[in-house]
Amino acid sequence: MKVGHLIRAERIRQEMKQLVLAKGICTPSYLSKIERNLIFPSEDIVTLLFNRLGIDPSKLQKNNQQTENDFEKMLETTYKEVIINQNVSFTKQKLEYLEQHSPLFENRTLYYTYLLFVLRFRIISGGKMDEIKKGIKDLEELSKDFNPRQTYLYKVNKAFYYYSTEKRSKSIEYFEDVLLLVDDIALEAWEKAELNYMIGVVYTADSRIFASIEYTRRALEYFRENFLMKRVLECYILIGITHKKSEQFQDAYDSYLKAMQICDEFNVHREKGIVYHNLGSLSSIMGNNEEAISYYKQSIAYKTYDSDPIISILCLVIEYSKMNNKALVNVWCAEGISLFLKLKDKSLTSYYHHFNIFESLHSERGLSESITEEAIEYFKKVQDYRYVHKYYLALAEWHFSNRKYKLSSICYQEANKYENIFRKIKKWEDL
Repeated sequence: MKVGHLIRAERIRQEMKQLVLAKGICTPSYLSKIERNLIFPSEDIVTLLFNRLGIDPSKLQKNNQQTENDFEKMLETTYKEVIINQNVSFTKQKLEYLEQHSPLFENRTLYYTYLLFVLRFRIISGGKMDEIKKGIKDLEELSKDFNPRQTYLYKVNKAFYYYSTEKRSKSIEYFEDVLLLVDDIALEAWEKAELNYMIGVVYTADSRIFASIEYTRRALEYFRENFLMKRVLECYILIGITHKKSEQFQDAYDSYLKAMQICDEFNVHREKGIVYHNLGSLSSIMGNNEEAISYYKQSIAYKTYDSDPIISILCLVIEYSKMNNKALVNVWCAEGISLFLKLKDKSLTSYYHHFNIFESLHSERGLSESITEEAIEYFKKVQDYRYVHKYYLALAEWHFSNRKYKLSSICYQEANKYENIFRKIKKWEDL
């Protein structure tokens, strides 16, 4: 039986050494040959290895071309539905089905594709990041046996993982690796559109404005032609964000209005939450605080998923902080911290630090050095240097206001250093 890839994948998942798995069954060198499918062991050895690994032998599918073709077709169809829809509850439903119906195929290529799709679904559905990180690490050891498309899928998964964990530079690195593979892989149009959209997202986050708009418009063209209106809406929002970043405020506003029009015309009212949020962000940057607050509150009213309101709550905190409304800053900080503690989602840790800083800043004692320094270390760790710069600056101003001029000077120097890193400025002459 050709089961070496199954044994190897499960052994790696369980972090079991070959010596431990082989003990009393076969030699480690024999097991190594089994795992590389260089030899086909007897049913007795397979049973003993499966039992030690806790693999259910009844799930093993013998070579059957029709069964494999049917499963592969179902798998590819499910993958396309999940990627195009980008709906968390739908993805969770499909993920649960695949995990419950996970036959073990002697076809190594089919099995590896299954593992890669399941990992992608876990990322989209907001699975536990520690488990996803472990899944990526496990697949790394199998990746030398991947075909070109599987290598593409694996790198896309890594790019998504790093984006989800706020490691923007690593995410961009892997997305740009993926772009080098695209010409050698026969990707379908829908998959290219999704890739273009995600590159638009990460480039927007990295302030690569013109490149972001180019990739997003490529995605928009496909989504519009195929009447995928929710995805069209997402593209208009992303284009609006890029225009806002480049201070083209009227263009940004027009893009958001197109998104709102889609919400009304195609009955996707749930998406109004994100449109209102971005209208709030645009109003804020234009200095219209009261209008921004109104939009953020409307955004929260439309957001139905548990974690969705947290970003709008933070933006309310920021607006009230600008207005020095200490009471409402603390009200909304308490709301945000309570939501974070309820969700227990590590991917939202940055919000916890934001809320803690603003809460301390507007408390009777004022900005807490320990809370701010803890946040700075966190943002250094996740390589989000924008907030390292921001909170060093806050700390510098706090020290200055308390006549701690030496500490203030040190923090200003650090703020300048990380602003240059954030803006990718290597020398002062480049300013």
